[in-house]
Amino acid sequence: MRRLLIFVLLTALFDERAADAAHLTYGWQNVDGINIFFREGGPPSAPTLVLLHGNPSSSVMYQELMERLTESQAIHVLAMDYPSFGYSDAPDHASYRYTFDNVTATVRKFLAARGVTRYGLYMQDYGVPIGFRLLAANPSAISFVIIQNGVIHLDGFPAAQDANGELRQHWVTRNAALDERRMDYVSKLTYPSATNWEESHLLSPDAILVMQVSEQRPGVIEARNDMWFDYGSNVASYPAWQAALKKAAPPVLVLWGSRDDYFTTPGALAYLRDVPHAEVHILDTVHFATLEAPDDIGRLVSDFLKRQHIDAHGNPSR
Repeated sequence: MRRLLIFVLLTALFDERAADAAHLTYGWQNVDGINIFFREGGPPSAPTLVLLHGNPSSSVMYQELMERLTESQAIHVLAMDYPSFGYSDAPDHASYRYTFDNVTATVRKFLAARGVTRYGLYMQDYGVPIGFRLLAANPSAISFVIIQNGVIHLDGFPAAQDANGELRQHWVTRNAALDERRMDYVSKLTYPSATNWEESHLLSPDAILVMQVSEQRPGVIEARNDMWFDYGSNVASYPAWQAALKKAAPPVLVLWGSRDDYFTTPGALAYLRDVPHAEVHILDTVHFATLEAPDDIGRLVSDFLKRQHIDAHGNPSR
């Protein structure tokens, strides 16, 4: 009986620790007067993984993945919402420059304010050009790289391959009609319901609702249009980022939703040209793979980190 009681107590203690490890905390960090929302989990003394979200999502796309990772190992996870995204403030585009350089500067200041100096990167969509700006500026700060459906090669970006196409021309000379189309699309987004739901049954309406409500705040679509106009600066930087990745040669994991028709699978394979040692996994998911397959991605990321033997300082063993 005594042994049984001890076993029950130990089991309860283990379950409590597991629950504590998986629970995330939430808050806002003030950066230059802008309240930046963040999700955080795991012990701060453990290796840090910074997760940079895509457009038009926010850190909500990483909620379940962050929970899975903190359940499976000692890791510190941190994801923020960029200005105008998710639950972060949305300063007017007349007072805050919505360019990738400036948003990256805000991300850099956010990490400094949170005491993060060395970290691994998980990047998706817009998170890729932001993350590669961080890597190119300070490669010694980045211990490992995880890329999901985000490109630094035109191979995986069909809409941008034609130099005379609408996108590439818009990035040279801003097209007001394209801005208007984007504004009209956002204005017509409706509350998720049984009558208008066309997404996968694996995709949570909660995440979609956060995207929509965030994007429909006053002034936000104007800010997003500014950022989309600036996207051409990313394409121009692709060769430099490829060279930076090749030179830094961190451990690299590439995860790709094969049903993404915007950033396509050749974009995943293109990373092997820069880092032949990269692990590449093609998944049967959409663009926002972490919302459809957090368990699968959690296992792949956890296995990758364990194989790299990331130590308490975020350094992989070679």
